[in-house]
Amino acid sequence: MEAIPLEAENLDPAIVQGLRDLGYRELLPVQRTCLRPLLDGRSLSVRSRTGTGKTAAFGIPLLQAMDPAGRGVDLLVLAPTRELAAQVARDLTAIGRHRGLRVAGAWGGANLSEQARALREGARIVVGTPGRLLDLLERRVLSLGGVTRAVLDEADEMLSMGFIEDVTRLLSACSALRQLVILSASLDPATESLISSFASDIVRVDLSTDGLSVEEIDNLCYEIGDDLPRTHYLLYALAAHRPSSAIVFVNTRTDASLVATVMAREGYSAEMLSGALAQRERERVMQGIREGRLRFLVATDIAARGIDISHLSHVINYSLPEDPAVYLHRVGRTGRVGRKGVAVSLLTARDLRTRAEIERRFSVTFTRLTFPPPAEMVKERIMAHIESLLSSAEAAICDGFTEEARVILGHPRAEAIVAFLLKRNAERVHDEQRSVENRPSPEPRRGPPRRRRRR
Repeated sequence: MEAIPLEAENLDPAIVQGLRDLGYRELLPVQRTCLRPLLDGRSLSVRSRTGTGKTAAFGIPLLQAMDPAGRGVDLLVLAPTRELAAQVARDLTAIGRHRGLRVAGAWGGANLSEQARALREGARIVVGTPGRLLDLLERRVLSLGGVTRAVLDEADEMLSMGFIEDVTRLLSACSALRQLVILSASLDPATESLISSFASDIVRVDLSTDGLSVEEIDNLCYEIGDDLPRTHYLLYALAAHRPSSAIVFVNTRTDASLVATVMAREGYSAEMLSGALAQRERERVMQGIREGRLRFLVATDIAARGIDISHLSHVINYSLPEDPAVYLHRVGRTGRVGRKGVAVSLLTARDLRTRAEIERRFSVTFTRLTFPPPAEMVKERIMAHIESLLSSAEAAICDGFTEEARVILGHPRAEAIVAFLLKRNAERVHDEQRSVENRPSPEPRRGPPRRRRRR
């Protein structure tokens, strides 16, 4: 389906201006598909991967249908994580700003009093996570009795995280509800059950196959053995594919810490995104990658849930997920909104069955790649590291150290000195890039504790 100019659908000029503020110049396929049914007041189930323009797909028609002069909350949007909720709130604020529609956000880790004040000041739209919304509802700060439209964004993720009871309670509180929108990468039985409970005669749209076509994402994979540590294969893949920015997915928090440390010490601008991070630190990391100061995130699926980054060139699967459906959510973070993307996966022998199931269930075609011999891999990684060092050196003023460098190169133990300097530089880069809160805990001191000297 071809993209069409914004003006071609007879949209409210105020909505068009809001879309232009977000950088839109034309409607994308998912937006065009959803526009007419939602303007007609129909409930809608959209199966489409993350990053295909879904927020605007429901935001355009639902905000156009709303009365800016009305009172109370009319539209409720539920998201599984605070990062996704915050992103959706920002987009809806932009779309509705010129119509005078106010948006309130409600998620954990933010000031409850400020969120309550935004509701009291006349928000017509509320975007939030189930837990915080229930908290506000129970405090009688939030009233859902006037809500006529509700959206469940990434519904399958939300229900898999155990929010089904919370979601059911929130939707049940929307006594005037007449239009429900379900957005999901896959439709499992729990999602289907929720749809049947709160919507009848629902329109179903399936764009999931288009979302994973080879035209948008190249799905590449390497089969790896036990002859080298997995981190060596990862470093070679990074050197070979040269991603401008990426999320490296791992299956455990231990692997996340290991991979982030190895990457940072190799000169990559990388940080671990952990569920144990304080909200302030998490926001700092996310801001860093959005602004381009940070190129790589290393994260588990739980830590990465709901994060929204539009410019990622690659997704790297350090470990393939155990659940094939999770693969959709991972790779959906690249190749977004019409851009090309690349997903690179490292597979052990036990991952081959999972790969086959992904290919069968989701029509994903993997391109099989092979690693060169170990010696060549090491050489490629070293050359990439040298290029990184040269790039940094060209931007720095090194004239005062040139003579010392010549002396070192002529020294009998020049190799040991250079190795030490490389190691020290890697440790410095690693420590500079990662905040104190996001560094691995130091190993406990061995031996008996030192006695304090009396003064």
